[in-house]
Amino acid sequence: MSGVNGNGGELGVDLLRLEVAPASSRPGSESFQLQVYVNGAEMTSAGAGLGMDPFDVLVPADRLLADSRPHTVAIARCGACGVYDCGGTDVTITRDGDLVRWEWSREVPADRGACFLATQYELEVARVAADHSWETPMRTAGRLVLTSIDHDRLLTYGLSAKRAVPRNPDLFEVWLEIEDDYQIFVATPWRGRSPTELAREVCATLARPPHEWPATWHSVKGWVTTPPNIAGPSWEREQL
Repeated sequence: MSGVNGNGGELGVDLLRLEVAPASSRPGSESFQLQVYVNGAEMTSAGAGLGMDPFDVLVPADRLLADSRPHTVAIARCGACGVYDCGGTDVTITRDGDLVRWEWSREVPADRGACFLATQYELEVARVAADHSWETPMRTAGRLVLTSIDHDRLLTYGLSAKRAVPRNPDLFEVWLEIEDDYQIFVATPWRGRSPTELAREVCATLARPPHEWPATWHSVKGWVTTPPNIAGPSWEREQL
């Protein structure tokens, strides 16, 4: 493959650029999106409309990493409401020798897939994963929690951590799920602490058995009114 295309890449090979940007114009918003540019064209807005939250793609594991086994990643969500289930764009990622191939699905942003040189692709994916300059203190705390908690231990209780985000400016919350049955919320007051200090306390709480957590719960199945069997005596039903 030789020559150069008009965007600076070799002929037949695309260029990837990733960027974290605000997902809301509201002052003080904690909402962000991961935008995907292919040859300078922004793909998430051309697809479902809004990039995924960076944590959904990059934290705790970088889902953009490619190997020979194809895997599918949500890359965009509904631009009107911000919910992926309402509308979304997926990409199936495959490492093919010295190339990384993307195939779009659902709300596709282009009439063909993308093909990147693996070296350029891997450098760009590593760069955006290591760039935390966009993070607010709450978002830094969220990343530290999601990358530090023992996910395997949580799985022994049937739990998976889905979010680590602020509920309000003074309260930080970890959102966990038990399959498609329950949502569990563990809130920790901020109390003016640094993100590292807050994350340390949250991780210490989640390292205890779940029945000892200060948690609330919500049944995804609306007719269920009993708490999950891992609930402790202090758990309360969440009013969503």
